[in-house]
Amino acid sequence: MTLCQTKTVCLLAGLLGGGWLGCEVGLRGAEAGKEIAPGVRRVGTIENPKISESSGLVASRQYPGVFWTHNDGGGGKKQSLYAITREGRSISECLVVGILLWDWEDLAIDEQNRLYLGDVGNNEGKRREIAVHQVQEPDPKAGVLFLQAQRSWTLRYPGAHFDCESLFIWRDYGYVVSKVLKDARAQIFRFPLSASTGPVVLELVATTKVESPVTGADLSPDGRLLALVAKSGAFVYRVEGDMARAGKGKPYQTKFRHEHIESCAFMPEGLLATAESREIYLFTDGPFHWKKTEQADGEPAR
Repeated sequence: MTLCQTKTVCLLAGLLGGGWLGCEVGLRGAEAGKEIAPGVRRVGTIENPKISESSGLVASRQYPGVFWTHNDGGGGKKQSLYAITREGRSISECLVVGILLWDWEDLAIDEQNRLYLGDVGNNEGKRREIAVHQVQEPDPKAGVLFLQAQRSWTLRYPGAHFDCESLFIWRDYGYVVSKVLKDARAQIFRFPLSASTGPVVLELVATTKVESPVTGADLSPDGRLLALVAKSGAFVYRVEGDMARAGKGKPYQTKFRHEHIESCAFMPEGLLATAESREIYLFTDGPFHWKKTEQADGEPAR
């Protein structure tokens, strides 16, 4: 069956009351594993219709094959954390309670398997403060229905307010990456996880050479590779646990223009990324293989 025929069958199924889930499954089956650009494969489609705008993504380190994601936004909307597979199949859903996420944009994870919810969006620059909340990663098969924040950090800008859609954790610090327009360079800021009371002022760590709006970030589990996804593709820096190195070197880039790519997570075989439009991609070039970081040395941007 051709892709056109698949879409036609799905449309008829929808009109006859069969729903759209079959359509998503059919398209996933038709396109899974297809290389759509050099170094980029489409590996799946998010099935769950509740995940309408996947904005954050993180790979579980204690539950193999599990990825956590959530919808963009907040401000009173349902605050759910979803477990999915790399192909987009649904595993479970948990409701985040006890906090209000105004603009939930990303997820992160630490070495103790704690998840961090990045309420860091600021589209119009009107927010004076942003926030990050820590929750314990649930067992995706245990039927946990509700998650409560264990710790929270209120963050203030060191200067002009900026939008942000990226969060990652490394040891004693949390990091956010600015999303800037008009060819401005993305900047990396940090805050100490040891901070316990009162607002914390973000500290500038590095100004990168990435001039495309950054919409997601992830750090490899060993702290050696930092990946950024943006509208112009995916970038990777070899930072060796020192994020300041991202301001000194040129990243490796896999070029892939996508207006709705939003999040990323390292896998041994590459960088997994989701789009708000439900597609799931895998960046397969060698520098994105976090278990093969020696390949990142000396790789020029393409």
